Amino acid sequence: MSQTDREFVKKYHRAVVKSVQGDLEKVKSRIGSDWAEDFRRKVGTVLKDEDFRREFQGFLQNELRFCERAEVEENDDRLKVKVAGCHICHGNEELRREGSPTMCPIIPTGLFSISRVSGRKAALQEVKKTGTVGECEIVYRLDG
Repeated sequence: MSQTDREFVKKYHRAVVKSVQGDLEKVKSRIGSDWAEDFRRKVGTVLKDEDFRREFQGFLQNELRFCERAEVEENDDRLKVKVAGCHICHGNEELRREGSPTMCPIIPTGLFSISRVSGRKAALQEVKKTGTVGECEIVYRLDG
């Protein structure tokens, strides 16, 4: 994505979040659900383990294209999504500077995708920030 594109996403994300502040959690969940449904339709079947990991990583990076790089790792009962160059984060950073709430629809996208495409239950364990805007690691705990 070019700088111009990132600038647009940043401004658009900021405007959307500010316009739906009272319903932010509901909107975030709806976006995540919609994107997870797109992923489910794309793969068309239940995917397990390495197949899920590979396809979800491809969906995040090549279909949603919200970041420069997304890596999905699964170890035992954890699924980690490592994000670099996230375009949404730049809008969230502006919102933080203004003292406004932020929104990351990628977190619920992962939760809904794990459930709908892998058939497993998951819970958000943590989001680790590196200190660089646009980089994080989203960690889900997997059950079943």
